[in-house]
Amino acid sequence: MTGGERHTQMDADRWAAAAGDAGAFEGGPPRRLTALALLPTPLCPNHHSRVLMVFVLAWLPLALLTQLAPAEAAAPASFLRDFGVHARFAFAAPLLVLGYAVCANRLGVIALSFLRSELLDDAGKQRFVDELAAVRRRANSLWAEAATVLIAYAMIGAIVLNHGGLLTQVSWQRGDMGAGLSFAGWWNALVSLPLLIILLIGWLWRILLWTRFLHVVAGLDLKLIAAHPDQAGGLGFLNQSVRAFGTLGMALGTISAGRFAQVYADAAATKFTNALLMGGTAVLVLLLFIGPLLAFGPPLVHCWRRGAAAYGGLASSLGHQFEKRWFTDARERGPDMLGEPDFSATVDLYGVVSNVYAMRFLPVDFRSVLLLLSMTLAPFIPAMFVSMPTDVVIAELKGLLF
Repeated sequence: MTGGERHTQMDADRWAAAAGDAGAFEGGPPRRLTALALLPTPLCPNHHSRVLMVFVLAWLPLALLTQLAPAEAAAPASFLRDFGVHARFAFAAPLLVLGYAVCANRLGVIALSFLRSELLDDAGKQRFVDELAAVRRRANSLWAEAATVLIAYAMIGAIVLNHGGLLTQVSWQRGDMGAGLSFAGWWNALVSLPLLIILLIGWLWRILLWTRFLHVVAGLDLKLIAAHPDQAGGLGFLNQSVRAFGTLGMALGTISAGRFAQVYADAAATKFTNALLMGGTAVLVLLLFIGPLLAFGPPLVHCWRRGAAAYGGLASSLGHQFEKRWFTDARERGPDMLGEPDFSATVDLYGVVSNVYAMRFLPVDFRSVLLLLSMTLAPFIPAMFVSMPTDVVIAELKGLLF
């Protein structure tokens, strides 16, 4: 290793140490609720135990408490047919927790790629480190945790005061003689539903932090490379964030799919049901997870314009020289012409120039978008089978292909 390479490596190590580890986005509600409650240690130290805890708190008590309802209430059967509650608490809530392990750390790794890719000068690196530290502070703020809990219970309180019928619209939630809430209904109102809302708000907070971070970085003097093979100026690593959000997209899709199944099972579907639930969920997911990357649109457009002008002129100049040498001057075309360096040089340069003209103005590829949408809409397939006749579902699926 030369002296210059050693100095560059030392500089990279210094900035990496200043930026910290990849856990900047791993905080946020409800990760520090134990600290908010003044408990000395986390109750669940790993994501497996957290997933199990959410399942046990959100869904299992509902299943057990419905067994305590009077026989005439038919609560167990009503609970079993409530596809929405199973989707929300047995599947979506654990998926939201699993997303912390799958997504949050990857966002931190992606963020640190700005340093590893040498896209920033020293001033930009300092601004980057400062912003990443701010993200870490905000993500681990106890104020954010407290605000999340207050918002969740304020929403529940507003529902109880203004739309109380929403909590008693199915029989397993109603108390004796149809008045008030059953034990399961109270657990749903005070534990299960607030827990789901806290998880959703926690992810919304994390996405807001991610969005702000990207906007700040996009405003720095990025050293983008128009001819970069990732066709995104060197920002192709941001494409991984779209795939990282796949688990969260599946959680949101599961919530919508539960409502979809319930509507069709109750024969209450309208011509707008599919568009609102499936289409609306897809649009929401695209806005939440791809929308933040729009911040890099202007820098990429500027890089493309600069690169197209510079590389386009270079390609034209080489093309004129090549044609003059091989066509105008009528050079001898012998059997060894394929070994001429003119051909390989021209092909190499034109390959570089083609990368410039193929630049994307958004650092996302089609396969990642397709994967995100597939994971988001996948829960609708089992929702169709549990709420519709099998032959109808198969006919609808065939209609998509033929």
